[in-house]
Amino acid sequence: MRPAAFLLLMIPLLCTDCSKKNSTNPEIQSVEDLLLRDNEISGWRRSAAGWVANNNQELFQSIDGAAPPYIQHGFVEGAGQEYSGSVLQDTTTIILWIFNVDEASKAEALFNEMVVLLASPETWQTDFFQQAQINRSSEAQKIIAYKSKYYVSIDITSGMNEALEVLRMFAGNVGSKIP
Repeated sequence: MRPAAFLLLMIPLLCTDCSKKNSTNPEIQSVEDLLLRDNEISGWRRSAAGWVANNNQELFQSIDGAAPPYIQHGFVEGAGQEYSGSVLQDTTTIILWIFNVDEASKAEALFNEMVVLLASPETWQTDFFQQAQINRSSEAQKIIAYKSKYYVSIDITSGMNEALEVLRMFAGNVGSKIP
């Protein structure tokens, strides 16, 4: 066999091998892929069954009366998960909700609507999201944010400063996965 013919036969095999290497970093296929896995943040594990909604009816079943704003802003899919861990040895719960609303402009509009509902929002400057706000109280804290076509809401049942740092880690992990 001539060397040129051999190379022509090998090119498809080489390209196949390259595509396999790229598949080790899979793209996000759904909002469920953005949820954190057990111990993705050390000491934090899923503590209840999560939910995934791919249509309006499933969303209503999953989050009951909270569905209308998401639907009004172009809801495509959503997922939620509860996590349990501890902050300074106090057992704490985090609730993570992620929504795909199909367009960045709709995610921004949803974010702006939800900011109004926060008691005393503080802007959080972060590279993980286009915009993010933190709401703090002595008993709980919340981060809401959006990036691209995704809106994210994360709550923690602790008002401690250390809990806010955990909340920021959760947000950072989610935001870094969003394409």
